[in-house]
Amino acid sequence: MRNSLIAFGLAAFVTHPALAYDGLVAKQRFDYPGVFTTVGGAAIKQVAVGYETLGTLDTSGSNAILIPHFFSGNSHFAGRYKADDKAPGYWDAIVGPGKPLDTDKYFLSGIDSLCNINTKDGVTITTGPASIDPDTGKPYALRFPEVMPTI
Repeated sequence: MRNSLIAFGLAAFVTHPALAYDGLVAKQRFDYPGVFTTVGGAAIKQVAVGYETLGTLDTSGSNAILIPHFFSGNSHFAGRYKADDKAPGYWDAIVGPGKPLDTDKYFLSGIDSLCNINTKDGVTITTGPASIDPDTGKPYALRFPEVMPTI
């Protein structure tokens, strides 16, 4: 019973909206130089990757944490793009000073994955099937190369 109460209290603490990360974040962009080659050998020109970071990277780089997301998600793990945004980051409740993903201790980075389906949402930058193929001027659609290795 005691362990259940502790677990319930912890869950309430980290999911309480008043304790959510309330900072603003900036979407950043990295343009891959040259042509990106997938594990399967396919070439993708003009690859862009969207990402967000919070915290400060230490001199050794040992405090970096990559924040993963579900396959169709994007890099928006905490905060808001504008003060009036209705959609906070998906890990808001556990990001910030004194929380499990403490921005005073860690450098947190989230990335948009290649083949992301959210490319038309206005904030997802990363190249994917909805992106324009520079060779054809049309969306890649089903011609977008497989970027995950097959098993």
